[in-house]
Amino acid sequence: MSDIGDKLKKLREEKGYTPEEIARQLHFTKSVVWSYELGKREPSHDHLCQMAQLYGVTVEDILKEEKHKLIIDLQLDKTWEDYKFCVGHMELSKAELEDAILLIKARRMVKNQTDRKIHGPYGRKH
Repeated sequence: MSDIGDKLKKLREEKGYTPEEIARQLHFTKSVVWSYELGKREPSHDHLCQMAQLYGVTVEDILKEEKHKLIIDLQLDKTWEDYKFCVGHMELSKAELEDAILLIKARRMVKNQTDRKIHGPYGRKH
């Protein structure tokens, strides 16, 4: 399936429409709706506009790529073998990664201690 097809199907389902209802309301054939959702055909701009209006979104909402989060646990030595970490265009060494991790941990510890002093151990402000 294409990203656009996935989004069109998701929007249709969120609105509670069947492919047949979309086809009827927008004067498309059912096979056109299915071919868009399955990624077999790209919708024309006109069709995208009609579907966006029906679903209450913009054409840009349908076309924009969704960002995916990638969770990497930097405390696992194995992670460093599987990925290349860079700042700018320069690769980080293992020592630089370890320094960065220590800095992040230290900042979090200071923040937690500061929060406890301000809000007390139970989150109430003094």
